Amino acid sequence: MFWRISPLEGVRTGSSLAGCLMFMVMIFTIVAVVLVALGFDLGEVDLWLEAQGGWLDFVGRIAFRIGIWLVFLFSVLCCVVIVWARFTEAKEDRGSIWGSIGGFVLFAIVAWFCSASLFAPLY
Repeated sequence: MFWRISPLEGVRTGSSLAGCLMFMVMIFTIVAVVLVALGFDLGEVDLWLEAQGGWLDFVGRIAFRIGIWLVFLFSVLCCVVIVWARFTEAKEDRGSIWGSIGGFVLFAIVAWFCSASLFAPLY
């Protein structure tokens, strides 16, 4: 807890956000030190990353959409499997499945709304 000092003003020291921000600062500091040790100029690295930003942004959008689609399809598949198991089991083994189905449907709705751009063009 003692290292959760926020690198930004307005973030409470000791909070989870301060811890995440400090973790990111430490990771990028290590990357910067390694790049400088290997002989790279950080200004040139910044310019190269800026020049590559278009295709990196596109790859990030595709990866995010694939991840959200996998979450959505997993949720739908789980609902289908639960319903399938409900109708193929013996009557005495049947329990209440509405909680499970409701949970997976909620999971699918959250995945759907978290990525409102699933069907939007990638521009």
